[in-house]
Amino acid sequence: MQAEQLARALEAGDFDTAESLAVECGDAALVAGNATVLRQALDTLNNSLHLARVLRAHLAEQVRANSPAIEYQLSAAENPRWQFEG
Repeated sequence: MQAEQLARALEAGDFDTAESLAVECGDAALVAGNATVLRQALDTLNNSLHLARVLRAHLAEQVRANSPAIEYQLSAAENPRWQFEG
């Protein structure tokens, strides 16, 4: 079914294919006027949105965890200089 193909494309990060499948799925829902098709499409998109939010939060946590280490490495790699005025 198109909803399952759409879900697989979204999970794989194949957004070009997902976009065309989303259009096809929407067209099929309009033609059929079927509440089941609309529910499946909505469920698929909600699941994908949840997955995107979880992934974004996970990546943000990794960036936050590595930020102090990066700052320390940059300051250690630089050649610190002291400058006195007066």
